[in-house]
Amino acid sequence: MSFDLSIVIPTCNGLHLLRENLPSVQAAARAYNRQTGGLTEIIVVEDGGRDDTARAIPLEFSEVFLVKRRRNEGFAITCNVGLQSSRFPVVALLNNDVRVEKDYFVYQALHFQDPNVFAVTAKVFEWNQPIFASGGRFGRFRRGFWSVYFNYDVSPPSATEWIQERKLLSAYAIGGFSTYSKEKLEALGGFNELLSPFHWEDVDLSYRGWKRGWEVHYEPRSIAHHRTSATINAHYSKHFVEATSFRNRLLFHWINLHSPTYLFRHLIMLHLLFLTRICVLDFHFYISLLQALRQLPLVRTLRQLEKEKARRTDAEVSRLLNCFYQSAPIQVYYNQQEVIGKHPEYKEVEV
Repeated sequence: MSFDLSIVIPTCNGLHLLRENLPSVQAAARAYNRQTGGLTEIIVVEDGGRDDTARAIPLEFSEVFLVKRRRNEGFAITCNVGLQSSRFPVVALLNNDVRVEKDYFVYQALHFQDPNVFAVTAKVFEWNQPIFASGGRFGRFRRGFWSVYFNYDVSPPSATEWIQERKLLSAYAIGGFSTYSKEKLEALGGFNELLSPFHWEDVDLSYRGWKRGWEVHYEPRSIAHHRTSATINAHYSKHFVEATSFRNRLLFHWINLHSPTYLFRHLIMLHLLFLTRICVLDFHFYISLLQALRQLPLVRTLRQLEKEKARRTDAEVSRLLNCFYQSAPIQVYYNQQEVIGKHPEYKEVEV
C-alpha cells in the first residue's frame, strides 16, 4: 500500500537554509515517488519573514508551493496553515534547517499501513558530524511533570525484528522531522496554537494522540541531519526561549493531565517550586507561571475538550511506554551520552 505524501516546511527569514536543504527534500520526494508510486507535494510556509523567500522560492524551486503569511506567529500556527494547504493523507513536517537522506520518507510512510499509527519520528544526527542527536523519545512522569528530555536508539542485530516489524514506540514525534496521519491531525485540531511561538507543541500533539488511543513510532532507518536551533537562536534571546518553554510546559500539563493522582502530584511539585525558586533568584519561573495563569480560561475549555475525547488515561499512557522501554533492546541518551541501558535505573537531571 502506498500513500500520497505532503511535505510541509515552516520557515521565517530562512532562505539561506532552504537553499541549502530543499534539494535533499526534493531528492527524497523523487525517491519516494519512484519506490512507492505515491504522489508528493512540497509546501513551504513563510511565517511573516522579511527576507527574499517569497520571491526566490518560486524562481529557484519551481516544484515547491509557497504559502506567504503576513505576520510572524510561530511554529504551531504556521504548521497548521501548511496542514490546511496540504492535499494528501500523510503529512511530513520538516524544519528548514534539516537535510534528509533519500529514503527518509519511504521508511516513515511504511508505518501508516497500521491504521492505529498517528505519527512517526526520525533518527537525527548533528549537521556535519556522525553524532546521534535525536531518536525515539524516552518520556516518563516523575516529580509531578512529564520528563521528555532523553532520546533512545537501537541497533541490529538485537533490534532487527523490532525495526522491521515497526514496533518501536516514541513518547512523542519531534515536529521538525516527523510524519503524521492527516486524518488524525485534523481530528486533534492540529497543533495547539496556545503553545506559540515554539516548544512543547509537538509533545502536546503526540500526547493527545496517545490519549485518543493511537500510537507514535520511531523509525531509525529514516535519517535526517539537523542544524540544532538554527532558526530559534537567530531570532530570540536565551531568556525568552527558556521562559516560553516553561510556560508552555505548564500549559501542556494543565490541559492534558486528567488523572486525579497525576494532577495532584503536579500541583504539589508546582507549589514546592513556587516556594523555592526565589532562593536561587529564578525570576523567569515566576514570569512563566504568571503568563500561564493568564491563559486559564482557555485552558479550562481545552482541558474539558481533551478529557471528553480521551480513550486512555495518563496512567495507561505511562504504563504502555514503560512496558515498551523495559522490554525493547534500547540504549538511552542525554546530550549524546549513553546514560542507561535496557533495564534502566534513571539518572535524570531535570524536574
